[in-house]
Amino acid sequence: MEETSAPGTMVKILSSLPSKAPDRSIKHVFRTSDRATFEAVQLWEGEHGAYSMCMSAQAGCRQGCTHCATTFARTPFVRNLNAEEITAAVEHLQERVRAQQGPLVWVDFAGVGEASANWAHVTTAARTIVGRGLAQQVKVTSIAPRAWVRSLLKPNSWLPDRLMFSLHGANTAQRRVIIPRADDPSTVLPLWAAVADLRPVVLNYVLCDHNTRPEDEAALAELLAPYAGRFLILRLSSFNPVQGSPLHPSSREEQFIAALSRDLSGWTVSHHLSAGRETTAACGQLRAETLDLPTPTKRPGL
Repeated sequence: MEETSAPGTMVKILSSLPSKAPDRSIKHVFRTSDRATFEAVQLWEGEHGAYSMCMSAQAGCRQGCTHCATTFARTPFVRNLNAEEITAAVEHLQERVRAQQGPLVWVDFAGVGEASANWAHVTTAARTIVGRGLAQQVKVTSIAPRAWVRSLLKPNSWLPDRLMFSLHGANTAQRRVIIPRADDPSTVLPLWAAVADLRPVVLNYVLCDHNTRPEDEAALAELLAPYAGRFLILRLSSFNPVQGSPLHPSSREEQFIAALSRDLSGWTVSHHLSAGRETTAACGQLRAETLDLPTPTKRPGL
């Protein structure tokens, strides 16, 4: 498609990919003035009759998560996005969304990159997004490292309206197969629960062959049992295969979901089925599969 620029900036939409009806989501790849690329996705929220937006925090990511297409891209990490670039991309899509369906209900920093690793720019952009009425709420998805979570618990810290923390394993070794830099679940869960006393927190657990064995059902139920009623939901997410990933979709999804729903008393367990596997729906997948650009020039100090 023809490139279009976001208002007042050199951020441009480089490529767009609509999903099949009735989903109505549209994934966009943005390009910055130094040719860094990132994604933003318009998501149709049918129950609200409006759109939300999945937004990136970085051009690429350093975390190396094995379920994410960004890890296997030719340029997995380039740099942090600055607040102005983030806000400009949101403003550009917000104008499109308003023309199609009305106001943007929320922006979720769940796209390419780790929000906690670019927190100063994310919080500045989030305040601007809400302050200017570009969206009604801001949400954040993160692997939730200990140091960052502790910073959220400090007095007067800015907090998003809702958070989703990525668990993906019942112990350190298992979790690090998916998130190589992950903390021990037993040490971060008390901190996550403290944040959940301040804001609604969803725990996300991607379902793959690696972490859905019968023994994993018991281990996860034992880990989470003491936190009944503290978190909003346990979100069990089907794995969307990406090129290069050593992980595979679980052959035991139904049994695993049934076991957790039965054994986790006091928890709300939900299943998120990965939509659009045929339309590069995984985070970073469109950027990784369709772009072949020169390596961007990194900006000093970012």
